Amino acid sequence: RKQEPNVLFADAGDLLFESASRPSGQLLTQKKLKAQTLAAQEALMGAAARALGPRDLALGGKFAVDSAGPVPLLDAGVAQVQGARATILADAGAIKVGLFAAGFQEDPKATIAARAKELRAQGAKLVVMLAIPRADGAFSAALALLPAAKAAGVDLVVLGHLDDPASDLNRRDVSGPPLLAVEGHGQSLLRVDVHLGEGPLKLAPSREDAQDDLKILHARIARFKSQLEGHPERKAQLSSKIDELTQRRQELANAPLPAPAAGSTWAQVSYVPMGEKLASDPDGQKLVDTYDQAIADINLKEAKLQPESCPPAAAKEAAYVGAGSCASCHDSEAAFWAQTRHAHAYETLVAVKKQFSLDCITCHVTGWQQPGGVCRIDRTAIGSPGIGPRGTGRQDVQCEACHGPGSLHIDDPNGAKMKESVPAAWCMRCHEPANSPKFDDAKYRPYILGPGHGEPLARGEKAAPRAGGPNR
Repeated sequence: RKQEPNVLFADAGDLLFESASRPSGQLLTQKKLKAQTLAAQEALMGAAARALGPRDLALGGKFAVDSAGPVPLLDAGVAQVQGARATILADAGAIKVGLFAAGFQEDPKATIAARAKELRAQGAKLVVMLAIPRADGAFSAALALLPAAKAAGVDLVVLGHLDDPASDLNRRDVSGPPLLAVEGHGQSLLRVDVHLGEGPLKLAPSREDAQDDLKILHARIARFKSQLEGHPERKAQLSSKIDELTQRRQELANAPLPAPAAGSTWAQVSYVPMGEKLASDPDGQKLVDTYDQAIADINLKEAKLQPESCPPAAAKEAAYVGAGSCASCHDSEAAFWAQTRHAHAYETLVAVKKQFSLDCITCHVTGWQQPGGVCRIDRTAIGSPGIGPRGTGRQDVQCEACHGPGSLHIDDPNGAKMKESVPAAWCMRCHEPANSPKFDDAKYRPYILGPGHGEPLARGEKAAPRAGGPNR
């Protein structure tokens, strides 16, 4: 806002909860407080409006309204919510922007037409629809709403309801009106710089568009090179094609983006990653810190009402035993593990004061809520001595987090085998997009495997992971 006086910020929906289902049991209090904190952050950001998606209504309409504070809520047809509005006319500097939500109604076409007409009558120069589609396959369902939006004179559609906010990627469709989707859970911010002129809004060409064209050319070059290997007798013809496409690819890579037509209405779209490199707003950070402390107090109080240890394993069921038990036989593997980032997992929570958060603890201890594991957030250090300062109790991502609980293997090392091969899908239970956006199994795995763990040790060699490694 300091740089651009005509800024308008709105939320397309599904802000408050990860699921449309009511949070259960022990998680309810934390999820409720988290939703209230997210809503308060949005008010702090000066949101002009927020669409009500299914994930905003997990605790009902009254909770959504009570937590919204000064931010107006837009009805998308998910449920009847007292106080939710059909439309809102907001100011982006001197420009009137009309906002409405639609898609979940029985007849979204009629809703879209009526709400867009109402906003134009109120003087909206730009009409934006926040799409909350009812059908599965959210982006495809939103595409199906575009003809109705176009007929109603909607300028821009932003998808607010994703199939999976943690993993659905930024997407766009330019068929008209433009449809934009931004990844959820605050991973990115969608920025749309609009330049008003004549005619319908068009998206200006972007570097992402150019990259798509470059990928197509790259694939064609690779195909011709493959043909050349199989048909050397066509070398002259195929080499000429390869040279031609290579030159086109170079020209495209160096070419400036084409400018929009003079006097037209157009928009430049960018996705701003909400990463650690961005500065932290003091008021926003204070809100987060207050939330973290409240969650710690609540969860520690709740923990004292829980049993000291997890329920015992059933007959023939494996239980967790701790990394110290593994080290008695697997000394080189234990020495290797103690030097990996997995062995520092718990302290990373402590560093950001989230070691008592139920959202985080699952992936930073071993055997959460499992027999032999840890079932109380204040008892993570109890269970076994660990390996040096690492893996105390059930803290950190220990051996069994990847290879499974080891009690049966300890009782019968030859008969009860541990899981040796760990598929990437197992890792992605924790390395999911919202918390580990850069995760790539092929790049990460070499830093948890090496001499002494998955690879043999040479004579005199000490177990140690490779230096470096990716972050998160």
